[in-house]
Amino acid sequence: MNDERALHDAPLHDTGLHDTGQRGALLHGAGLDATRAVLGKDLRLLWRRRASWLAAATFATLSVLTYAFAFDLVTDDVRPLLPGVLWVTFLFAGVVALGRAFADEAEQGTLDALLLAPVPRTTLYVGKLVAYFCALLAIDVAMLALATVLFNVGLLTPELLLLTTLGAAGYVSLTLLLATLGSRVRSREVLLPVLALPLLMPLLIGGVRATGAALDLPHGDAPWLLLLVVFTAWSAAGSALLFPLAVER
Repeated sequence: MNDERALHDAPLHDTGLHDTGQRGALLHGAGLDATRAVLGKDLRLLWRRRASWLAAATFATLSVLTYAFAFDLVTDDVRPLLPGVLWVTFLFAGVVALGRAFADEAEQGTLDALLLAPVPRTTLYVGKLVAYFCALLAIDVAMLALATVLFNVGLLTPELLLLTTLGAAGYVSLTLLLATLGSRVRSREVLLPVLALPLLMPLLIGGVRATGAALDLPHGDAPWLLLLVVFTAWSAAGSALLFPLAVER
Protein backbone atom coordinates (compact mmCIF):
# COMPACT_ATOMS: atom_id res chain seq x y z
CA MET A 1 0.00 0.00 0.00
CA ASN A 2 2.83 2.39 0.80
CA ASP A 3 4.41 1.64 -2.57
CA GLU A 4 1.17 2.37 -4.41
CA ARG A 5 0.81 5.64 -2.48
CA ALA A 6 4.37 6.52 -3.45
CA LEU A 7 3.51 5.92 -7.08
CA HIS A 8 0.41 8.09 -6.92
CA ASP A 9 2.25 10.85 -5.07
CA ALA A 10 5.09 10.94 -7.61
CA PRO A 11 5.27 14.61 -8.71
CA LEU A 12 4.89 14.56 -12.45
CA HIS A 13 3.19 17.88 -13.11
CA ASP A 14 3.86 21.33 -11.77
CA THR A 15 2.06 24.24 -13.46
CA GLY A 16 4.76 26.62 -12.27
CA LEU A 17 7.45 24.90 -14.30
CA HIS A 18 7.85 26.23 -17.82
CA ASP A 19 11.45 25.28 -18.40
CA THR A 20 11.79 22.13 -20.47
CA GLY A 21 14.96 21.03 -18.69
CA GLN A 22 13.35 21.32 -15.26
CA ARG A 23 10.28 19.42 -16.39
CA GLY A 24 12.48 16.72 -17.93
CA ALA A 25 14.47 16.37 -14.70
CA LEU A 26 11.24 16.20 -12.70
CA LEU A 27 9.80 13.48 -14.94
CA HIS A 28 13.06 11.52 -14.79
CA GLY A 29 13.16 11.70 -10.99
CA ALA A 30 9.51 10.65 -10.72
CA GLY A 31 10.18 7.71 -13.03
CA LEU A 32 13.10 6.54 -10.90
CA ASP A 33 11.03 6.86 -7.73
CA ALA A 34 8.22 4.85 -9.32
CA THR A 35 10.65 2.16 -10.52
CA ARG A 36 12.16 1.84 -7.03
CA ALA A 37 8.68 1.64 -5.50
CA VAL A 38 7.59 -1.12 -7.90
CA LEU A 39 10.88 -2.98 -7.39
CA GLY A 40 10.52 -2.89 -3.61
CA LYS A 41 6.89 -4.02 -3.81
CA ASP A 42 7.69 -6.94 -6.12
CA LEU A 43 10.68 -8.10 -4.07
CA ARG A 44 8.47 -8.23 -0.98
CA LEU A 45 5.74 -10.05 -2.90
CA LEU A 46 8.25 -12.57 -4.24
CA TRP A 47 9.30 -13.33 -0.68
CA ARG A 48 5.77 -13.56 0.71
CA ARG A 49 4.46 -15.65 -2.20
CA ARG A 50 7.54 -17.73 -2.75
CA ALA A 51 5.71 -21.00 -3.43
CA SER A 52 6.11 -20.71 -7.21
CA TRP A 53 9.83 -19.90 -6.89
CA LEU A 54 10.37 -22.78 -4.49
CA ALA A 55 8.55 -25.01 -6.98
CA ALA A 56 10.84 -23.78 -9.77
CA ALA A 57 13.94 -24.38 -7.64
CA THR A 58 12.67 -27.86 -6.72
CA PHE A 59 12.00 -28.65 -10.38
CA ALA A 60 15.51 -27.53 -11.36
CA THR A 61 17.09 -29.55 -8.54
CA LEU A 62 15.18 -32.73 -9.39
CA SER A 63 15.95 -32.34 -13.09
CA VAL A 64 19.69 -31.97 -12.51
CA LEU A 65 19.68 -34.91 -10.07
CA THR A 66 17.79 -37.12 -12.53
CA TYR A 67 20.16 -36.29 -15.38
CA ALA A 68 23.17 -36.86 -13.14
CA PHE A 69 22.10 -40.38 -12.16
CA ALA A 70 21.03 -41.24 -15.72
CA PHE A 71 24.27 -40.03 -17.35
CA ASP A 72 26.36 -41.85 -14.76
CA LEU A 73 25.01 -45.15 -16.13
CA VAL A 74 25.78 -44.52 -19.80
CA THR A 75 28.86 -42.29 -20.14
CA ASP A 76 31.94 -41.08 -18.34
CA ASP A 77 32.20 -37.78 -20.20
CA VAL A 78 29.05 -35.74 -19.61
CA ARG A 79 30.37 -32.43 -20.94
CA PRO A 80 28.82 -32.82 -24.44
CA LEU A 81 25.41 -33.34 -22.78
CA LEU A 82 25.60 -30.58 -20.19
CA PRO A 83 24.65 -27.55 -22.34
CA GLY A 84 21.32 -29.05 -23.38
CA VAL A 85 20.56 -30.23 -19.85
CA LEU A 86 21.26 -26.85 -18.29
CA TRP A 87 19.32 -24.74 -20.77
CA VAL A 88 16.27 -26.98 -21.03
CA THR A 89 16.07 -27.07 -17.24
CA PHE A 90 16.54 -23.31 -17.17
CA LEU A 91 13.68 -22.72 -19.64
CA PHE A 92 11.13 -24.93 -17.91
CA ALA A 93 12.06 -23.73 -14.42
CA GLY A 94 11.44 -20.17 -15.63
CA VAL A 95 7.99 -21.09 -16.93
CA VAL A 96 7.11 -22.52 -13.53
CA ALA A 97 8.42 -19.43 -11.72
CA LEU A 98 6.93 -16.75 -13.97
CA GLY A 99 3.55 -18.36 -14.56
CA ARG A 100 1.84 -16.02 -12.11
CA ALA A 101 3.91 -12.89 -12.70
CA PHE A 102 0.89 -10.60 -13.09
CA ALA A 103 -1.85 -13.00 -11.99
CA ASP A 104 -2.01 -11.91 -8.34
CA GLU A 105 -2.14 -8.21 -9.25
CA ALA A 106 -4.89 -8.83 -11.81
CA GLU A 107 -6.98 -10.98 -9.44
CA GLN A 108 -6.73 -8.60 -6.48
CA GLY A 109 -7.16 -5.40 -8.47
CA THR A 110 -3.79 -3.92 -7.55
CA LEU A 111 -2.73 -3.88 -11.21
CA ASP A 112 -5.56 -1.47 -12.00
CA ALA A 113 -4.51 0.67 -9.03
CA LEU A 114 -0.94 0.78 -10.33
CA LEU A 115 -2.17 1.82 -13.76
CA LEU A 116 -3.86 4.85 -12.20
CA ALA A 117 -0.50 6.15 -11.01
CA PRO A 118 0.69 9.22 -12.98
CA VAL A 119 3.91 7.55 -14.14
CA PRO A 120 4.97 6.02 -17.46
CA ARG A 121 3.86 2.41 -17.87
CA THR A 122 7.41 1.42 -18.75
CA THR A 123 8.56 2.21 -15.19
CA LEU A 124 6.16 -0.44 -13.88
CA TYR A 125 7.65 -2.92 -16.32
CA VAL A 126 11.26 -2.10 -15.43
CA GLY A 127 10.64 -2.47 -11.69
CA LYS A 128 9.02 -5.88 -12.10
CA LEU A 129 11.68 -6.92 -14.63
CA VAL A 130 14.54 -6.26 -12.20
CA ALA A 131 12.79 -8.10 -9.36
CA TYR A 132 12.06 -11.22 -11.39
CA PHE A 133 15.47 -11.14 -13.04
CA CYS A 134 17.20 -11.24 -9.65
CA ALA A 135 15.05 -14.15 -8.48
CA LEU A 136 15.51 -16.19 -11.66
CA LEU A 137 19.25 -15.51 -11.77
CA ALA A 138 19.59 -16.78 -8.19
CA ILE A 139 17.91 -20.07 -9.20
CA ASP A 140 20.15 -20.39 -12.28
CA VAL A 141 23.38 -19.80 -10.35
CA ALA A 142 22.29 -22.31 -7.70
CA MET A 143 21.57 -24.81 -10.49
CA LEU A 144 25.08 -24.27 -11.91
CA ALA A 145 26.59 -24.83 -8.47
CA LEU A 146 24.63 -28.06 -8.02
CA ALA A 147 25.59 -29.28 -11.49
CA THR A 148 29.24 -28.51 -10.75
CA VAL A 149 29.12 -30.87 -7.77
CA LEU A 150 27.09 -33.64 -9.40
CA PHE A 151 28.84 -33.72 -12.79
CA ASN A 152 32.33 -32.84 -11.52
CA VAL A 153 32.68 -30.15 -14.20
CA GLY A 154 33.60 -26.54 -13.42
CA LEU A 155 30.52 -24.51 -14.40
CA LEU A 156 30.88 -21.45 -12.16
CA THR A 157 33.22 -19.70 -14.58
CA PRO A 158 32.99 -16.02 -15.61
CA GLU A 159 32.02 -16.96 -19.17
CA LEU A 160 29.20 -19.26 -18.09
CA LEU A 161 27.97 -16.74 -15.53
CA LEU A 162 27.87 -14.12 -18.30
CA LEU A 163 25.85 -16.47 -20.51
CA THR A 164 23.47 -17.21 -17.66
CA THR A 165 23.00 -13.51 -16.93
CA LEU A 166 22.28 -12.73 -20.58
CA GLY A 167 19.90 -15.66 -20.84
CA ALA A 168 18.01 -14.68 -17.69
CA ALA A 169 17.67 -11.07 -18.86
CA GLY A 170 16.32 -12.04 -22.28
CA TYR A 171 14.08 -14.72 -20.81
CA VAL A 172 12.47 -12.51 -18.19
CA SER A 173 12.05 -9.59 -20.61
CA LEU A 174 10.02 -11.61 -23.09
CA THR A 175 8.16 -13.83 -20.62
CA LEU A 176 6.96 -10.88 -18.53
CA LEU A 177 5.36 -9.32 -21.61
CA LEU A 178 3.59 -12.59 -22.44
CA ALA A 179 2.51 -13.01 -18.81
CA THR A 180 0.99 -9.52 -19.00
CA LEU A 181 -1.02 -10.48 -22.08
CA GLY A 182 -2.39 -13.56 -20.32
CA SER A 183 -2.83 -12.10 -16.84
CA ARG A 184 -6.61 -11.71 -17.22
CA VAL A 185 -7.14 -15.07 -18.92
CA ARG A 186 -8.47 -17.91 -16.80
CA SER A 187 -6.12 -20.54 -18.25
CA ARG A 188 -3.01 -18.35 -17.95
CA GLU A 189 -0.79 -21.15 -16.59
CA VAL A 190 -1.38 -23.15 -19.80
CA LEU A 191 -1.22 -20.15 -22.13
CA LEU A 192 2.20 -18.88 -21.03
CA PRO A 193 4.33 -21.88 -22.08
CA VAL A 194 2.39 -22.18 -25.35
CA LEU A 195 3.24 -18.57 -26.20
CA ALA A 196 6.72 -18.37 -24.68
CA LEU A 197 8.52 -21.57 -25.67
CA PRO A 198 8.38 -21.12 -29.47
CA LEU A 199 9.62 -17.53 -29.15
CA LEU A 200 12.43 -18.64 -26.84
CA MET A 201 13.95 -21.08 -29.35
CA PRO A 202 16.69 -18.60 -30.42
CA LEU A 203 17.63 -18.21 -26.76
CA LEU A 204 17.76 -21.98 -26.29
CA ILE A 205 19.83 -22.60 -29.41
CA GLY A 206 22.25 -19.75 -28.77
CA GLY A 207 22.59 -20.64 -25.09
CA VAL A 208 23.31 -24.32 -25.77
CA ARG A 209 25.87 -23.54 -28.48
CA ALA A 210 27.58 -20.77 -26.51
CA THR A 211 27.75 -22.98 -23.41
CA GLY A 212 29.30 -25.74 -25.50
CA ALA A 213 31.93 -23.29 -26.71
CA ALA A 214 32.63 -22.27 -23.11
CA LEU A 215 33.18 -25.94 -22.28
CA ASP A 216 35.60 -26.33 -25.23
CA LEU A 217 33.17 -28.44 -27.27
CA PRO A 218 32.92 -28.23 -31.08
CA HIS A 219 30.50 -25.41 -31.87
CA GLY A 220 31.27 -24.22 -35.41
CA ASP A 221 32.10 -20.69 -36.46
CA ALA A 222 28.74 -19.01 -35.77
CA PRO A 223 28.80 -16.16 -33.20
CA TRP A 224 26.49 -17.76 -30.65
CA LEU A 225 27.28 -15.23 -27.95
CA LEU A 226 26.27 -12.46 -30.35
CA LEU A 227 22.96 -14.26 -30.93
CA LEU A 228 22.31 -14.21 -27.18
CA VAL A 229 23.16 -10.51 -26.96
CA VAL A 230 20.92 -9.63 -29.91
CA PHE A 231 18.02 -11.71 -28.56
CA THR A 232 18.32 -10.13 -25.12
CA ALA A 233 18.45 -6.61 -26.57
CA TRP A 234 15.51 -7.34 -28.90
CA SER A 235 13.32 -8.84 -26.20
CA ALA A 236 14.12 -6.10 -23.66
CA ALA A 237 13.55 -3.20 -26.07
CA GLY A 238 10.50 -4.73 -27.74
CA SER A 239 8.86 -5.70 -24.47
CA ALA A 240 9.47 -2.27 -22.93
CA LEU A 241 7.80 -0.64 -25.94
CA LEU A 242 4.86 -3.05 -26.11
CA PHE A 243 4.20 -3.31 -22.37
CA PRO A 244 2.11 -0.08 -22.18
CA LEU A 245 -0.18 -1.48 -24.88
CA ALA A 246 -0.35 -4.97 -23.40
CA VAL A 247 -1.12 -3.84 -19.85
CA GLU A 248 -4.06 -1.67 -20.98
CA ARG A 249 -5.89 -4.58 -22.61
